[in-house]
Amino acid sequence: MVCVLYLMSGNKVEATIHGKRKLWLDSHQEVYEMTSPKLSIRLFPAPGTDWVGSSTIKCSSSGLEATINFKEKPFFGLKGVSGQLSGQISDIRNTRRLYDISGAWNR
Repeated sequence: MVCVLYLMSGNKVEATIHGKRKLWLDSHQEVYEMTSPKLSIRLFPAPGTDWVGSSTIKCSSSGLEATINFKEKPFFGLKGVSGQLSGQISDIRNTRRLYDISGAWNR
């Protein structure tokens, strides 16, 4: 079950999506379980949307987990770059970090 909650705060509205989604890959016989970051809708001074907060993607059969942090566009949306993210991929069986992730989800 997925539940969406909204919060109005200053110049934006944030939608929190509770629940998990599952993605089944037939070719690899793997199931990935994912959480969602928040959706931030900026009303002013420069209207726009951004994913903010963290998301986790986990595959119990492979033992891999990715934690992704979505960064909000700074300074009320007037300056900076939207869609920035960072994170890591880890082997959850031995808690070893395998890769670091950085970049943008919208490019």
